[in-house]
Amino acid sequence: MASLILTPEWAEEIYQLETSDPVMGGPDGIDNRQAIQLGKRTEYLKQDVEKRAPIASPTFTGTPKAPTAKTGTATEQLATTQFVSNAISALVGSAPETLDTLAEIAQAMGEDESLKETLLAEIGKKATNEAFSTLKNLLIGIPFPYPLSAVPDGCLAFNGQTFSTTTYPELAKKYPSGRLPDLRGEFIRGWDNGRGVDSSRELLRSQGAELSAHTHYVTVTRYANSSGEFGAKISTFSAINNSGWLLSGADGLLLAANKSGEIVSEKNSVANLISNTGGNETRPRNVAFQYICLAK
Repeated sequence: MASLILTPEWAEEIYQLETSDPVMGGPDGIDNRQAIQLGKRTEYLKQDVEKRAPIASPTFTGTPKAPTAKTGTATEQLATTQFVSNAISALVGSAPETLDTLAEIAQAMGEDESLKETLLAEIGKKATNEAFSTLKNLLIGIPFPYPLSAVPDGCLAFNGQTFSTTTYPELAKKYPSGRLPDLRGEFIRGWDNGRGVDSSRELLRSQGAELSAHTHYVTVTRYANSSGEFGAKISTFSAINNSGWLLSGADGLLLAANKSGEIVSEKNSVANLISNTGGNETRPRNVAFQYICLAK
C-alpha cells in the first residue's frame, strides 16, 4: 500500500465530496483530494511550530523583542536591553563624579598603552597597606592638642588613667605600665637627653614648679644723726657674709650682703617695700587644648 506524497503547503480550501462524485483512488483520485489538502496543511503547520521556541527554557535566535518594564520594576518580568540601559543610566547619574573619572581613566588606559604604563608606575609609588600600617603604629601614643572635649573613636585622652594592654597592644609598647600620663593642666618639656639643662630627668617623669634663683634690692634713704620719734642712728660696719638683705627689729635694721657700709636704724619699717604678687603657679601665656593620642 502506497502513502500519499505530501508537501508543506497551506491549502486555502478543503474540497467537499459530493454525492455525484465518482469513486476514484490514486494520487490524483478525487477520493484522496481532501486527505492531500489536510496533509499539506499539517506539514505546513508542523514546520512553523518547529521554528518556534519551546515554552520551557527557550533558546532565542535573531533579534527577539519584549515589552519594556517600568523603571524600578522588581518582579519576574523579563528585563529588556532598554530596561537595563535605563537602570544603568539612573545609577550612573546618582554616582559621584569620581566614578566617571575612573571610567575615563579606564577608557584612556585601554586606548593608550604608554598612559597605562605611566599610571601604573605612579600608582606603584604610593604607600602600600603595610607601609600605611607602619606609619599609623608609629603615630600611636603621641600626644597632640585637640580642640574638642569629646575624645574621638580610636583615641584616648591623657588623663592619667589605665588602659587595657590587650585592647591597645601598640599603645602598650609605648606605655608598658598600661597607664597614660596625666597631661591635664601640664606643659610638655623636651627630654634633656644628656644636654645638661634639665639633667637627671627620666622620660615621662613629672616635674614640679620652680622659680629660678634671683635677688631683690631695697633702697633706704640715709639719715644724719638725729633724735625724735623718726630719728635715725648711723654707724659703720664691715662686710657681712650673707645671701641678701637682712631685716630685723621693729626699727628695721638693714644689712647689705658682702658689702662694707653703714647700718641705718629707723623708726619706720621698710618691710612694705617688698611685697608678693601673682597667683599660685608660674606659667607663660597659653591657650587650653585637650591632649589626646591615637590609641589603635
